[in-house]
Amino acid sequence: MRRFLLMLAVLCLVTWGTVFYLLFKQRDQVTAALPTLMVLPSLTPSNTPTRTPPATNTPTATATLTATYTATPTATFTPTLTPTLATRVVEISAVMPGVYVPPTLTPFPPGTILLPAPPQPVEPLPDATHEPPPYEGWYSFESDNPAVRYSTPWEPRLHANASRGQYHRSENVQSYASFIFEGEGLRIRYIAARNMGIFQVVVDGVVIDTVDAYAPELAFPGTRVYTVGRGMHTLELRSAQQRNPQSEGYVLALDAVQVFRGTANTLIIPPPVETYTPTPQPMPAAGVELVGAPPTVQPTTTPIPPSLVTVSVVIAYDENGNRAVDPAEGVSGISVRVVEVGTNRVIAQAFTDSSGFAQLQVVTSAQARVVVPYFGKVWPLPNSRRGGNVRFTLLLTPGNQPGLIP
Repeated sequence: MRRFLLMLAVLCLVTWGTVFYLLFKQRDQVTAALPTLMVLPSLTPSNTPTRTPPATNTPTATATLTATYTATPTATFTPTLTPTLATRVVEISAVMPGVYVPPTLTPFPPGTILLPAPPQPVEPLPDATHEPPPYEGWYSFESDNPAVRYSTPWEPRLHANASRGQYHRSENVQSYASFIFEGEGLRIRYIAARNMGIFQVVVDGVVIDTVDAYAPELAFPGTRVYTVGRGMHTLELRSAQQRNPQSEGYVLALDAVQVFRGTANTLIIPPPVETYTPTPQPMPAAGVELVGAPPTVQPTTTPIPPSLVTVSVVIAYDENGNRAVDPAEGVSGISVRVVEVGTNRVIAQAFTDSSGFAQLQVVTSAQARVVVPYFGKVWPLPNSRRGGNVRFTLLLTPGNQPGLIP
């Protein structure tokens, strides 16, 4: 019995050993029969064979082929082929005397708005002190703005009609105010009174205007709009040390500096200054009678050039029923559009702010109208062909619930 069990155990061990041997042998054969191809980095051992073809006079392509064939886990063969690149550069300069190539105009990108000058500002303007740059359009820099520097301390004063209720003044004729800004348009809001003198507007060291600030009554006017060109500029306001014969002093006062900066698709190109040079004409001899004349030129239709129209809209909820816009009655978030008559194409669109105010600038030569779609209100633009500023006010009756207005 013991011999039988011993022989049975030996047979089982031999059988299982044969099975494991066959399995491992088949696995090794499968693994060794699959060569792999991998691209190595620029690694060239010293014993790697390299073949370089001879140089030729024609351009040839440069290619580096690196392959690895693995037949066994320990054997590796890496052939490397590095041809050379030959290039011939030919430069030819041709001179053709008497040949003139006229310059060609470069078209502007689509959507570019060309203006001869910055548009007129419509107050109240956004306060640059409370809004971060970059600025687009008209912005007001108040007299207390940190960017406005005074050579000597100027006296601040409060007044309800001043911009933001405050202005600065100085009686020292040697004192001046300076301001560095970036933009294409400039306008100065100053104070006119009986004791004001004459001051100069200096941009980049050049006096561009001299303003007489005398007035019989206190007023807060503005200068004309100056076109100063794109880029950074330095403004100085200084006394001319002169005064109107009716003035009582030489006081200089600043209310605000208003700056216009165009958008990316706005280009301001001032019209060229035309000068007339007389040309001498020979006098006709005596006794010469004109029996013929050039044909009369018939008039032709000239298309109307596009003009800039600034539209200001105020939408308010007349809560107390006094038919006037009071503080805290403005309705914000209302869409205001300008559309062309006939095509109904939207030219410009804006939304009212927290005070119910919205402003749009339109450049067009067609008839247009202002539309408030939410309330179904339409106003025509009579000045759309001549340009200018237009203001509209929409008062909502107390019957409308403010909670229903988006």
